[in-house]
Amino acid sequence: MFSCFKSRRKTTEPRQATTASKQPPSTGTANATITPPSKQFVSDEPISGANQDRFNRAPFASRIAHTIALRPDPSSLVVGVFGPWGDGKTSVLKMMEEELQRHDHVVVLHFNPWHFPSEEQLIRGFFATLADGLDRKLNNAKEKIGKVLKDYGSLLSIGSVVLGGAVTLRPGDAAKGVGEAMSNVGLDELRSRIETFLAESGKRVVVLVDDIDRLDRTETHSMFKLVKLSAGFNHTSYVLAFDDEVVAAALGERYGAGGQQAGRAFLEKIIQVPLHLPPVDTVSLRLVAFEGVEAALSMADIELKQTQVDAFIRHFVDGLEPRLSTPRVAKLYTNALMFALPLLKGEVNIMNLMLVEGIRVLYPGLYAAIRDNPSMFLESHHENRGNGFNQVPTPFDQLVDGALPSLTTTERETIKDRLLRPLFPRTGNMQYGHEWDNIWAQEQRICAAGYFKRYFSYCVPDGDVSDASVNALMEGVVDTDDEGKRALIEAFGRRRSADTLVSVLRQRSEQLPPECAGPLARAIALSGALFPQERGMYMLTTRMQASILVKQLMKRLPAGPVRWAEIESVLEDATPLPFAAECIRWLRHDAEGEDDRNVVEADDNPRMESIVAQRIAQAHDEQPAYVQFGRDAPSLLWLWNRVDAEGSRVAVRRRFDLHPEEVDAYLDCHVGEGWEIESGLPVRGRFERRHFDEVDRIVGAEYVMDNLARRYGDDLDSPQEYPPQEWLVARKVAHQFTLIYRHVRQSQPAAAQEAGAASPD
Repeated sequence: MFSCFKSRRKTTEPRQATTASKQPPSTGTANATITPPSKQFVSDEPISGANQDRFNRAPFASRIAHTIALRPDPSSLVVGVFGPWGDGKTSVLKMMEEELQRHDHVVVLHFNPWHFPSEEQLIRGFFATLADGLDRKLNNAKEKIGKVLKDYGSLLSIGSVVLGGAVTLRPGDAAKGVGEAMSNVGLDELRSRIETFLAESGKRVVVLVDDIDRLDRTETHSMFKLVKLSAGFNHTSYVLAFDDEVVAAALGERYGAGGQQAGRAFLEKIIQVPLHLPPVDTVSLRLVAFEGVEAALSMADIELKQTQVDAFIRHFVDGLEPRLSTPRVAKLYTNALMFALPLLKGEVNIMNLMLVEGIRVLYPGLYAAIRDNPSMFLESHHENRGNGFNQVPTPFDQLVDGALPSLTTTERETIKDRLLRPLFPRTGNMQYGHEWDNIWAQEQRICAAGYFKRYFSYCVPDGDVSDASVNALMEGVVDTDDEGKRALIEAFGRRRSADTLVSVLRQRSEQLPPECAGPLARAIALSGALFPQERGMYMLTTRMQASILVKQLMKRLPAGPVRWAEIESVLEDATPLPFAAECIRWLRHDAEGEDDRNVVEADDNPRMESIVAQRIAQAHDEQPAYVQFGRDAPSLLWLWNRVDAEGSRVAVRRRFDLHPEEVDAYLDCHVGEGWEIESGLPVRGRFERRHFDEVDRIVGAEYVMDNLARRYGDDLDSPQEYPPQEWLVARKVAHQFTLIYRHVRQSQPAAAQEAGAASPD
């Protein structure tokens, strides 16, 4: 993949590449090698020498080192190397040290202020570091310079007043190990002895101090107090590397008028040679980032297509690269990908994921806004805009602008147009219909609602189904038996994701290979009990969705005997029985529908109904349908009656003759639920005229009325349309049935008379 990046860079940015190639090579960089992709996270360790210089800073470091090593003036020098966190200050110090070590008369020492929590320990530790280092380098001296340095540091650390070079000890300080004789020795005398040692040795000491900007404010104050006190030695130079903005703000709290400006004025008194790191050129920094991307993809064993590479480069350069300011940020981005890619491999669109992780690292506020406001990015909001010059910021604009407060208006618009819009097309001005949801889902894009959460949870959320598990299902269902087919679907049921499985399979149905369609349809049919009939108004339930899926799978099979054999197999074994009836509803031939939507011929409708009607009759013999299937019973009895009206009526009446009270259960199964408009809560429905007509057609209204009259007697003489709430449901339904029965029978003679009057003699 890296070769694709390389090719792209040469094609799109020849001028920048040419400019970079004309820069003078730094020491040892001409043959710099690229580290092969690692299987681990990228560390933030600095480079060890100029041969690893990726940003042409070696000439800068070499120039500082030569100036310090060869300057004839013996006086002390303090050099400041300024740059933001992660910009490569430590690497520059490493290259300086490498160059300084080429000079025999230079002694390079390191001091890390992090190791010393208090000001006293900091001072003692600083001079102890110098003492130990110089003792090793100047081991031929008659008197150990280290002892003098330590004495000097001890006096500085415990002195309360320095007057004329003498130290006045605080009460009790002698107990710290500094004798009375030493306490009366002047600092100037000790300093003179130290400088004499250095002059006689012909050595120049260079002290490198890094990470000052990582100290807290108090420690920062102490560090610069130490530099101010100790930087007077001849033959000694200090190189301090830090973020001048951070340090100036910390120092400004204590010195001068306060604020960053006061802190910077203090720095100017201490730092004699202030130098800023040369900026990293865009091409080199992009190269580091792209090599990190390549390493992360290699670790996850992911290979992108050229079209994906091209899209990533375009959106990276447009939207992410402007914030790629330092090598450290490039490494952070690499590590983010090394973490995320293996977790979501195969479950998301990799190009989308790499951009989203870039947003997380480079625009954390925007990342949080996207994560917490999915509807703003998945749905269209441009209809709220005005036209022409009177455009009004939409809630989407307000959200993004608030998440990017440090950016200019132009920069924010660039992010919206060149980074967010490719990820979330509906944030633009174009209309995208619902058909795009399936397209985006097939591509596993973040703009598909079913995939959005995965990009932020680094996993497939509970209730969702992984694409890997769906692929395993489609592979395994072909060669397994019926028990195995059920087990494959039940695995999704245990994860409470059967409804999501149906939705995903429907989206993929047109891409399924035909050899998979039949076995998968049978697996769905055998597992119908896992697909609930959810409650609610106008709801397309999971059972309906599963039935539609069966139809879609049948369409993947060649029309004719092959397709019919699979349909017959599904209807014979679909479980439970109401699911088989629901499948017929969607499989049946619709004479008014478009031909390409029908999966069977018109003559096949009776054949399908006959298969399921026989199953209903057998099930009713074992236990009445209205007892087994509750509110699903009316549709089953309707289907049975449609195929065998006389047989179904006889079977149902025979049961009522033996158990008259079961008429109550039969009538009750017709009464569904209603939904309050204001609260949305379910309420018990009423027995209505349409229910009456159904009962009349299947069993006979007179038969049912006689049954109710025998059992309820005088209670039905004055049937109530709105019975009291405390009545039993069966009694309420009996009154409602009776009321409708009387109304229907009273209107029938009048209708017959009108029909007779209208007929010719």
